Amino acid sequence: MSLSNEEKSLVQEALQVYLQIVARQMPAQHVQQLAQIAEGIVRKLDSVGGGGGKHGNKPAGITDEWYKNVCLKCDKLSPTGCTDKVTEKFPGKCDPILHYENRKGGAAR
Repeated sequence: MSLSNEEKSLVQEALQVYLQIVARQMPAQHVQQLAQIAEGIVRKLDSVGGGGGKHGNKPAGITDEWYKNVCLKCDKLSPTGCTDKVTEKFPGKCDPILHYENRKGGAAR
């Protein structure tokens, strides 16, 4: 299970709010330690559920053929899946896949 970009942003914002609250109630040294831990969490957000692969996991709703012939060449593929907003909502409806299908069907040459 990977996190969406919105979920990652929410976690990052929640950590920032938490650190602001802690900063009012705890010694500076303790706050610095927590800030370092929070930074580590934020860095790890991109790999949550992604398995750390170089190319990224196959996005949900994407066929093996699309993944092999389109997604692996696409710059929007991250270790956690596809970062394209269209693909998140409508798997297989992004421009690269549509172009691939058109070429495959002989519609565009």
